[in-house]
Amino acid sequence: MNIKAKQILKDNFNNMVEVLQNTIRYNTEKATAVSGAPFGQNIRDCLDYVLDVSKQMGLSTYNCDGYAGHAQLQGTGEEVLGILGHLDVVPSKAEEWQYPPYGGEIHNGKLFGRGTMDDKGPMIACLFAVDALKKAGFEPSKTVRLIFGCDEESGMQCVTHYFSKMPFPNISFSPDGDFPVINREKGIFQFRVHCGKLPQGVAVTAGDRANVVPSLCTATVAGDIQGQLYGATVSSKDGISTITATGKNAHGSTPDEGINATHAVFKILANNYPQNETLQFVANKLLSTDGSAWDVNLCDEQSGKLTMNLGVVRTTAEGQLVVTIDIRFPISFTCEYMLDLIKSNTPSYFVVEASHPSAPLYVPADSQLVSTLMNIYNTAMNTNLEPLAIGGGTYSRCLPNCVAFGPLFPGEEQTIHMPNECVDLNSLLLMAELYLEAIYQLAK
Repeated sequence: MNIKAKQILKDNFNNMVEVLQNTIRYNTEKATAVSGAPFGQNIRDCLDYVLDVSKQMGLSTYNCDGYAGHAQLQGTGEEVLGILGHLDVVPSKAEEWQYPPYGGEIHNGKLFGRGTMDDKGPMIACLFAVDALKKAGFEPSKTVRLIFGCDEESGMQCVTHYFSKMPFPNISFSPDGDFPVINREKGIFQFRVHCGKLPQGVAVTAGDRANVVPSLCTATVAGDIQGQLYGATVSSKDGISTITATGKNAHGSTPDEGINATHAVFKILANNYPQNETLQFVANKLLSTDGSAWDVNLCDEQSGKLTMNLGVVRTTAEGQLVVTIDIRFPISFTCEYMLDLIKSNTPSYFVVEASHPSAPLYVPADSQLVSTLMNIYNTAMNTNLEPLAIGGGTYSRCLPNCVAFGPLFPGEEQTIHMPNECVDLNSLLLMAELYLEAIYQLAK
């Protein structure tokens, strides 16, 4: 069965790549809601396209009010195997890319585009794996349900709505992490801190998403800038100085892999305004990526150290500084504990506003789900690896009995949420073969 199905998968690989290219060409950054498209028309159009491709494969489909949708291969029994991924993406700045982020271009054996790894590529690979199994005559006992979400990057309203209409699958995996298997995910706590006022004539702006390390930060100052610039540049015109710092994007769960442009700017401002409590607080407390400067540096043996990303900075019309922080905390702690810890280490007149708190995930390594997926990976790759713990948050935490399975292979370059996100075409085929085997083993 599997030999036949894998040959069909290989024979259809060019078609898989073409469908993925078409999917990438939809700019599925979150946009203004319109009728039937709660996260923007482009995301709805992309969902419609993927469901239409699924229909052409002979799968039944369901569109859940534009929030999410699914395509499924009916099983003979009552249980459901869920495969949960997303079509929305984080924003891209075209000027930072070597190739167009929504061009779906192939260069040197790699397909470039936002979503190639997170998460359009893996979901299209799963779709074609199901198609290959179906064409090979596979009749699963569990219904195989591919669930396409549309708001994973901005709060996961998609799955909240979808699972208010549809039951949870009995067992699931999400192709939205790392191989071999992620069975532990740190808790996620994003929050805004409404700080005090900045000095007269000072304004700071950076970032668009809390879960992305900002690569650009600018500040305007009435007057001159003194002292060390920490790699930033300063220009002056009509008595106004503009500080510009550039860095490197990275996923908010791995802030040390990027260069946070806000750090240089706040160091400069803190040195120039030593009496301003807001600037001193940010510069002295919020710039450490492990939370140590803020005394929130938690750690446990199972999932490691807390990580922290200063992701979004805005200045209100009244001159108040508002920052948005993304914290990934170890699985031994709770969101409530994290909030109390943050408040206890923050000036009392600052307002801490919780946003999208998400409890940690843990599925035991000896469970049927984790052990089956680990065996599939280690057998195929001739390895003896163990399950992983990560700081990233996947859809796995949105439903019971679910873990992340791929798509990033050990040692492979991490381009998720970064400029020039891409998938190696050989890796795309290999992940599709692993997903085929996983679907077969879990649904047979």
